[in-house]
Amino acid sequence: MKPRPTPLAARVFGRLLVAGFLGCMVLRGELRAQSDTSSGSGRSSGDGMPSMDIPRARPILLYFPPSPPPLGQMIPSVGAAPGRNAAPAGLAEFVSDIFYPALGVRLASRSLSEKQRARLDRYRADKAALQQELRVALEKLHDAEPATRDQELSKLARSQAPRLAALEQSAEDLRRDLVRGDETWSALREWRLGERVERGFSPNEIAQTMRGYAFYSNSVSPAQRRLLREIHLELTAAAHNTAHAAVAQPYLFFPPEPARVLLPDDLPAEVAAKVAAYQTKKSLLKKELYDAVFAEERLKLGLLRASPLKTLAAAQESALAELETIAEEIRRGLVQFAPPSAIAERSPLPPVLQARVGTLIARHTALQRDATTRLNELFAANRDVPMRTSVRFDPDGLKVIVIATQSGRGGGGKQPENLTRIATVRTQAAAIAEDYGRQIAEIVNETNALRAEITRTLGTTRGSALDAAFAAAARVAAARETAGLYGDYRIAVFQPGLSPAQRRLLLDGAVAAFALPLPSGELQPTGRLARW
Repeated sequence: MKPRPTPLAARVFGRLLVAGFLGCMVLRGELRAQSDTSSGSGRSSGDGMPSMDIPRARPILLYFPPSPPPLGQMIPSVGAAPGRNAAPAGLAEFVSDIFYPALGVRLASRSLSEKQRARLDRYRADKAALQQELRVALEKLHDAEPATRDQELSKLARSQAPRLAALEQSAEDLRRDLVRGDETWSALREWRLGERVERGFSPNEIAQTMRGYAFYSNSVSPAQRRLLREIHLELTAAAHNTAHAAVAQPYLFFPPEPARVLLPDDLPAEVAAKVAAYQTKKSLLKKELYDAVFAEERLKLGLLRASPLKTLAAAQESALAELETIAEEIRRGLVQFAPPSAIAERSPLPPVLQARVGTLIARHTALQRDATTRLNELFAANRDVPMRTSVRFDPDGLKVIVIATQSGRGGGGKQPENLTRIATVRTQAAAIAEDYGRQIAEIVNETNALRAEITRTLGTTRGSALDAAFAAAARVAAARETAGLYGDYRIAVFQPGLSPAQRRLLLDGAVAAFALPLPSGELQPTGRLARW
């Protein structure tokens, strides 16, 4: 008799998934192909977000980059099933660049000019050269005395500063050049956050708006773009209560943003005080920026005249620079506490239980990767079938939906021959889901057994305490397994002496090396959904 997950097991495992323990990947179904990318128009304000929306026949697909994972988190190796809404080839090389969404549209519509392509090639070459120069210097200084390392890094920072400034300006120039008025996230949007509506705006709607401003607004500074991405991530991870929110998002956003880290609980008092001050100052700046976006949204409704975002960009400049200074003081305090390679979260569990958690993570990760690979192969082999697929990993199983579409080769999915093929795909996908569910049931039951041992070890039955301990142990296990992949990421965050621009350069290289699955395209938003 195959094991069946109990309701308690499902709840426990669900919490672990929310905590980022076993990173669920969602395979989104195919969306309609977009052939018309030039019809219609949209008048754009100076902010780059259209002030008067004139919808065209169809919204187009936009592509947003994956978010950099927190330091040490498991890196997904399998992405969404191939389909007409998959990110276009060539986009992965620019996964950390601010022009990623605009470039995605150009690549998908094949509207990238030769001049733009040449500029992208120069940008990529200049960035790679600077990254290599920095890595070589860091390798040479790996065993140097701290004073010598500081001196040499300071010299290199001064040497690279003009080129890094030019590189980041090139990225912004490319962003502006690649954006077209009716190809922004907001071009067809029929709602604004500043509107008074009976049904309030969901965290997801607010999060998507913040992300839209991060990539498309002309009125925010580069540092504010990074803060907007942080706000988007925080809203995306929002939970129903404070306890669940702490489990879902326990990380500290730390420069180079949007990097996220976990610091040890036993920091020296002086360092802990600086971390608290940093968090407080940053939270205030993000709140100002959050409010300014809402105010900018009201501006689009014609309720204001001056751009709140333009005013705030100048007002926050010195405070954002002060944040970088505090962050450097924290790094130097951390180095006195432990070397950068040793700054990590500590497990609350004894070694034997910690090892079992690690084994559980590895088993679930391999299971999910295998199921995803099998589904990808199945859908790829039937790409010509007029169907739409949706795949979702839930705490207690795998849900696969395969439905016929009205258009496509062979007269559409309602034709008998196509219905037969769709039924075959549906049967094969169901078999994969059943196999996954059988094995996930075993893992969930093992999770329950492990949770019982943790209860006895910690001497507490409080659900929140057990969830927090299990999630922490899972993060520690994941960090140990991925330690070799996060070298540049860790240096970018914790190594004193680097300039902010050098830190961003290193993080960009690390994220590109992760080869993260690229999210599928999202249709430009129009009206609000019926519910959220």
